[in-house]
Amino acid sequence: MFGTVILDAYKKDEAEEMASAIDELFCPNDTYGWASAGIYSFWDYNTNEILYIGLASDLYERFRQHNGLLPISLNSCKFSQIQEYFKNHSKLGYTVFVQSILAQPIIHRNKELYQSIALEEDYSSENSVNTQGIADIKIVEGILIESYRKTYGHFPPWNKVGGSIKGQNHVMHYNINIVRSFCNPKMYKGNPIISRATIRELASNPSYVHYENYLHGVRMQMLKYGIDYSHALEILNRSDPFNCYKRIIDEGYLNKQLIL
Repeated sequence: MFGTVILDAYKKDEAEEMASAIDELFCPNDTYGWASAGIYSFWDYNTNEILYIGLASDLYERFRQHNGLLPISLNSCKFSQIQEYFKNHSKLGYTVFVQSILAQPIIHRNKELYQSIALEEDYSSENSVNTQGIADIKIVEGILIESYRKTYGHFPPWNKVGGSIKGQNHVMHYNINIVRSFCNPKMYKGNPIISRATIRELASNPSYVHYENYLHGVRMQMLKYGIDYSHALEILNRSDPFNCYKRIIDEGYLNKQLIL
């Protein structure tokens, strides 16, 4: 279900704005777009160094916790590290690696919705959602943290331990390219999994969301079956009754610059 890397960078006083955009794109109650459960990363805006790789069942709430916008123990978030970072830096990079909405798990913010659906359909709410989404992010987090460790000889500075053992045991040599795509905006020109729009641009532009959701389908094919971008695009375009890809091309979206 994974496929799209979306980058942004924010100033200290823009944390609430970022949180709002994250909730707009990854709201657990939506039926279109991306799931609330995914991988995220903080990175140094000046050096493009990965600082932390984490997972969240609710990207919005986790971002708020890390930035001191939602109460939580300091031992359970990176609030202290983020505050220290902003003493000497104007912007902090933030990236999400997202899943299809089909991988949306039940969390406390959408539990009532799923329970009401279950009552209407006369089946258990526990069976009404693909629980694979949570399992997948644990494995992927383990893969990406271990890939970083194998490449650089240590964990990212804000990571204390590795992730899922199962994920660690499934690291492939090319996984480091996904990690590097988290923190290098310039890679968007040659990397098809990177969104052409930032988190906040997507949150304010429904057309961009539509385009990136279509391209997410291409990226899912690439990562699931290990095929190249051209092949995956060809497969998806065969079942594109609304000519979405033609709109993407006609409007020059793939030529859009990613500016953080």
